[in-house]
Amino acid sequence: MNIFTYQLLFLLVLPLALLRLLLRGIRQRAYLYSLPQRLGFFSQSQMVLTGSEKVIWIHCVSVGETNAAYPLIEILLKQYPRHHMLISHTTPTGMNTPLVNSNRLHRCYLPFDLSWSMGLFLKRFKPQLGIIMETEIWPMMAHQCQVKKVPLFLINARLSDKSLQRYLRFNSFARATLENFEMICAQSIKDKKNFQQLTRNNLQVIANLKFDFPLPSNLQSLTNKLQKDLRIANDFVVVAGSTREGEEADIINYFKHLPIENVVLVIVPRHPQRFHEVEHLIKLTNLPYVRKSNIKDIKRKPKIILGDTMGELNVYYGLADLVLLGGSLKDFGSQNPIEPLRLGKYVAVGPSAYNFMDVIEKAEKQRLIFRLTNISELESLIKKLMKAGHSKAAQEKRHAFVEKQSGGSKKIAELISRYL
Repeated sequence: MNIFTYQLLFLLVLPLALLRLLLRGIRQRAYLYSLPQRLGFFSQSQMVLTGSEKVIWIHCVSVGETNAAYPLIEILLKQYPRHHMLISHTTPTGMNTPLVNSNRLHRCYLPFDLSWSMGLFLKRFKPQLGIIMETEIWPMMAHQCQVKKVPLFLINARLSDKSLQRYLRFNSFARATLENFEMICAQSIKDKKNFQQLTRNNLQVIANLKFDFPLPSNLQSLTNKLQKDLRIANDFVVVAGSTREGEEADIINYFKHLPIENVVLVIVPRHPQRFHEVEHLIKLTNLPYVRKSNIKDIKRKPKIILGDTMGELNVYYGLADLVLLGGSLKDFGSQNPIEPLRLGKYVAVGPSAYNFMDVIEKAEKQRLIFRLTNISELESLIKKLMKAGHSKAAQEKRHAFVEKQSGGSKKIAELISRYL
């Protein structure tokens, strides 16, 4: 396959992509509002950038990538006071993730990977360079950047064995696409080795940027207030964070029959459009529950709390005696273990962990993360942790682990400095 065949195939599936966007727009209006931008057309509100400014473009798919880019954005705004930052997203939740308050920071949706829409995007904003977070390897985007001589960087990059096998089916096309990147900064040695099977490009290993994300200064006070409002100060709290479809039913059913007193479950679905679906699953248990958004209506201590607010995952994690990582019980590769580790929390992860395998394996070796083969092992782990209580030494060990992994954002800023 070559870039022209790829473009033809993309055009063939475009009607399906538009239909999917419209269907999602029924549940989340933001998807409908994003449609013009996804086709390369930008409203007057995006016309603040005239094309004459020096622009650094960073693409962040959703919440996780946006949070990972946050420290780098802060550094670049400070180091380059004459530059503007353009942050593009794929999802509404990414678009609504808080960032630095600056009149030099602008946000939009990334267009579909079509020659004309990506061409319009690059012509409109004229970025001096592009920075792509993690796994967004779009062939036409990379090709158009090469044609228009926009240096492109893939940072915080990860490539699991599973993804590698998919790319190897189109080895020559994947190689040609990756050659369009000026540099690839991988999260781990394993990721670098996987990329080396596809490209001879300039590859570096730099620690996961998510270790640099600043914790809110008022996080402790927010957590304390929430704990008081929920009346769970004396309970053992398990927070299932960023859960995925199929996991909630297993988790909720398991906790319904858990034969341990004073254990409270906080469940936070990854996607907001599934809040009502998960609430229905909770209702079937007949256990007392509350949605966080309805916390004022609480009448008695809940057994299950539905975390149905966005941007507060760290606050929910702050409640936890144990964090169970969503996406790890089913084959989704696990959610980010860095956030709860930074808060000094005990962390449990299920059998699927390929998205964060490097961090999880390092933390497991230091006994900072517990690996589960299935959810039934939670009972013995909870009993063990309840007996052990809070250990200041273990908490300090987790903080030291996080500190050792930090600093990737500064290294990225140094690497791209010669292009600005």
